Parts: sequence; C-alpha cells; structure tokens
Amino acid sequence: SPATILTKLNELGRKHGIGRLDLLENRFVGMKSRGIYETPGGTILLTAHRGMESITLDRGAGHLKDELMPRYAELIYNGFWWSPEREMLQAAIDHSQRFVTGEVKVKLYKGGVHEGGRR
Repeated sequence: SPATILTKLNELGRKHGIGRLDLLENRFVGMKSRGIYETPGGTILLTAHRGMESITLDRGAGHLKDELMPRYAELIYNGFWWSPEREMLQAAIDHSQRFVTGEVKVKLYKGGVHEGGRR
C-alpha cells in the first residue's frame, strides 16, 4: 500500500538524514513563522518521481507542470483544497501523469537522494 511504502521510505531516509528542512515562512495571515519539517519519505518519493517524469514527459509538459506546482502548493497550504482553482490544476496535473510509470533506483547518502537509474 502507499502508506507501507511511505513508512519504509521514512525509515530509510531518516537513517541517512534526508528530508530535513528549516524554513522561515510568510503566513497567509501576514506573520512570519519558522518551521522545522522532516519529510524523508516524501523527499525520496519526489526525487524518484521527478526522475521518472524526466524521461516520460515532453519538455513543454514538464515546464508547464513546474510552473503550476507552486500555485497548487500555495492553494493547499492556504487551505483552499476544495476551491475550483485547485480542482482545475489537479485535472491538468492528473492528465500530465497518464504515462508517468516505470522504475527508478535511488541512492541515499549523507542527507542526499540521488538517482541511480531509470527505466
């Protein structure tokens, strides 16, 4: 299951110090906030997924997705999950992912995630 995969990746990533972030954020309500986040499994999954996208998406689709993702993240961060804008972006992202499939090997070492191969 996805939860089992994420749990295992969290364990592996934690051992290698992967996915630790220290961010100073500007909140939606106008104040600054410091956040310490640990996302080892998510960091590994993102690296692997981006590697697979690099060989399955064409250049234009990849660039467009890169442009859409910050807006998508901002909507979710600010609590607009059910907004029409988020749903429209989701439809575009889902369409872009139709052929993103395959295998990616990753290497974990001293806080870094590196692609070891894709097919």
